[in-house]
Amino acid sequence: MLFNLGVEIFDDRYGEPHCYQLASCATCHHVATIPRLRESDLPTLYGTFYPRRAVITTDVARDANKVNDVFAKFTRWWNGTDNQGQYSVRAGETMLDVGCGSGTSLLEAQALGACAFGIEADPNVKPIAVALGLKIHFGSLHDQPFPDQSFDLIVMNQVIEHLPDPDLALQALRERLKPDARMVLVFPNKASLWQKLSGSRWINWHIPYHLHHFDRTSFAAMAQRCGFDVVRSRTITPNVWTLLQLRASCYKAKQGQPSPIWVVANQPDSSRPQGRKANPLRTLLRITVMSVFAVINRIVDALGMGDSLWVELRRSAR
Repeated sequence: MLFNLGVEIFDDRYGEPHCYQLASCATCHHVATIPRLRESDLPTLYGTFYPRRAVITTDVARDANKVNDVFAKFTRWWNGTDNQGQYSVRAGETMLDVGCGSGTSLLEAQALGACAFGIEADPNVKPIAVALGLKIHFGSLHDQPFPDQSFDLIVMNQVIEHLPDPDLALQALRERLKPDARMVLVFPNKASLWQKLSGSRWINWHIPYHLHHFDRTSFAAMAQRCGFDVVRSRTITPNVWTLLQLRASCYKAKQGQPSPIWVVANQPDSSRPQGRKANPLRTLLRITVMSVFAVINRIVDALGMGDSLWVELRRSAR
């Protein structure tokens, strides 16, 4: 049974016009967004409001090529961008990324020596997939895409919280795993320090796109019900999330209107006129601020209170 927490939240990023509430399970204390959306609602929601229409194909390819840079692992750890399941793939493996977005993860997996497949609900990604020759099924994981293929690794990066029925998704994906295969999921941590400090203005409520809000306990309970054991888990906080959280906390969003914080963050950089050089003092200030965030976030992550949870699952022997 769900009971209403009395918290009303609207889309403070992209301007979806409705108001939603948070409700908690009386038994396991899992928190969900109400009213619940259906699987059939997602293509229209994402196709209308999500900003991937602005993604540039060459940027996707360029970013993916950095995965094997000399200091790539350290840079991802320092920036908190190692909260992505594809970095766990091994050469020669076959990976499925459910909710692969613009396809960067698939290109990175290929650069690491794996064969990569993806599933994506957002139709805006189709031109990118075609241009880059990516194996992406557009639709639902319940469509049983790639029926003759099983996987060494299934990845869900910031996806499980978007699904109306996450338990059904885990059960369906369990059948697509090879023996001794694994799943890596990354999702916002409802028990994070930033959530406690920000309350209803926490950016990872991300209403209405986030339908479920997990912590370690509620997620482990769901995974166990679906036939999985949690093998490893840790928290990771992207430094840019902290910057965006501070901006969002200072800006009063208006219901039904896109926020300039998120529009700017998701568009190509057009803020500086062509030919004008970057301000070195502003650049130095940004580097300093992000370095401070990095130190704070790596400590918070070590304490298990980071903003996202990274969880590795294996099929239970039971």
